[in-house]
Amino acid sequence: MKRFLFYFVGLYMTAMGISSIIVADLGAGSWDTVFVGLYNKLGLTPGTWSIIVGGLLMFLNGFLAKEKPDFLAFLTVFTLGVFIDFNLFIYSFISVAYLSDKLMLFAFGFVLLATGVGVYLQAKFSPNPIDKLMVVVHKRFGISIALSRFLCEATALTIGFLLAGPVSYGTVIIVLFIGPCIQFSYSKMELLYNQPKRAAKRVI
Repeated sequence: MKRFLFYFVGLYMTAMGISSIIVADLGAGSWDTVFVGLYNKLGLTPGTWSIIVGGLLMFLNGFLAKEKPDFLAFLTVFTLGVFIDFNLFIYSFISVAYLSDKLMLFAFGFVLLATGVGVYLQAKFSPNPIDKLMVVVHKRFGISIALSRFLCEATALTIGFLLAGPVSYGTVIIVLFIGPCIQFSYSKMELLYNQPKRAAKRVI
């Protein structure tokens, strides 16, 4: 029960963070610029494009890793996409016009995004195909994790820019700092997730 709670609560926090950053309009994450850019060019919704692109990456990961696609990862993609669209719908009733409001919303979204990823990863379900792509490229081409992450983010950012997605100063902040913040969040949430187990061991 706790595993599912961390999974869905974490995904909802992640989606709310992504939606908040998009609405703040100060620059979104690399992959989110792709989803919003596709929405601006072709219609549908950012959440729907998140699901479609995530599904395609699921097959790409399988091809590059020379293994069957991780179909369970689609649950993560689908749930996250639905949550993103739900939060964007809620935000459609809220006016964010002033720069101060946008800055606060961006900061709120950034914290939620970093915290949410740290929470949902505790469930150890199949990861988001975007996150797995980094690992697959690292193993397939024998490059470092850092370089693999950079190449994946740079590719998404380039596509997002070409699609006229929300690439701005906030994008730079997210690219530079979201990784360390997620690492910090993950370590703290890992302690919280495993706390009952440790308490049980002390009792025994």
